[in-house]
Amino acid sequence: FALASQIVEAEAVKFFIEATRLRKWCTSGIIWWNLIDGWPQFSDSVVDYYFGIKLAYHYIRRVQQPVCLIIGEPGPGKQLPVIIANDALQPVEVDYRITAGGEVVSAGQFVAPANENWQVDHLRTFASDHRLYLVEWSAGGEAFGNHYLAGQPPFSLEQYRAWLDEIAALPRAFDADTVAL
Repeated sequence: FALASQIVEAEAVKFFIEATRLRKWCTSGIIWWNLIDGWPQFSDSVVDYYFGIKLAYHYIRRVQQPVCLIIGEPGPGKQLPVIIANDALQPVEVDYRITAGGEVVSAGQFVAPANENWQVDHLRTFASDHRLYLVEWSAGGEAFGNHYLAGQPPFSLEQYRAWLDEIAALPRAFDADTVAL
C-alpha cells in the first residue's frame, strides 16, 4: 500500500509539473507548500516526518531541471509530442534518446531556443499500450533523465515495480529500494 501510494503521488506531481511547463506563458507556475511532514502521516509531502525522501522527490528533481525533455499527452492521431522545455535564457545544444522495451524509438541532436518549448518529434501510441518510455538527454555537459507512462490506467503494480528499477537507473539515479516506505 505504501509503495502504491508513493507511486501515485510521484506520477501525479510529475504530471502536474510537466503539464504546467508545457503550458508555458499560459500558466505561471506551481507553488509547493508541503515539502516535509510536521508529524507522521500519509500525505503529499516529498520528505516524511523522519526525513525519509519519498519517490516524488526524485521525480520532481528530474522534471524541474532548467532544460527538460518531456513527452506530452496524446493529441490528434494518438501521437505523443516530444518537447524540449528550455527555461534557460540562452539557447542550449541538446542530444537526446528515447527508448521503450530496449528499442530506441527517437533520438536526435538540436539547439533548443532560449526560454521556449520546442517540439522535436512525436511518438505514435495506442490507448491499449502500457509502455514505459525512458528519456535521456544531455545539455551543457550534464546528463539528465525522465520517463513517461503510455496507456490508459490502471497499471499493474508488479509491472510498475519492475519499471521503477529502470526509472531509478536513469541519470540523476536513485535507489528505488530506499525511498521512504
